Amino acid sequence: MPEMFYTTEAISSDEKLSASIALLTDGRFSGASKGPAIGHISPEAAEGGPIALLEYDDIIEIDIPNRILQIIGVNGQLCSMEEVEKTLIERKQKWIPKQAKYDSGILSIFSKNAVAPMKGGYME
Repeated sequence: MPEMFYTTEAISSDEKLSASIALLTDGRFSGASKGPAIGHISPEAAEGGPIALLEYDDIIEIDIPNRILQIIGVNGQLCSMEEVEKTLIERKQKWIPKQAKYDSGILSIFSKNAVAPMKGGYME
């Protein structure tokens, strides 16, 4: 799970970027980050969660008071939830998981057996 401080710092230090970009990530924040950012999104991209299926020009709704983060449009066009779901199903069928970074040693064993950090990061 990557630490996202430098990414949020790069966005918030540019006036145009900070006015038009929110960082959505399955990564983590140290507490020093600033600007519009949502982290610890689950399920993670590595599991093929919706964050892995996002594409350029998808429209995302961020409703912080109601704790809602959802895709509401595709290719720059607002869509019904049924259309969005259909698109995500199609993308998921084409999705290819990243190849494991480690193929031997303890990190290989951990990466093959670890559960998501939001569930505790233990090994099954």
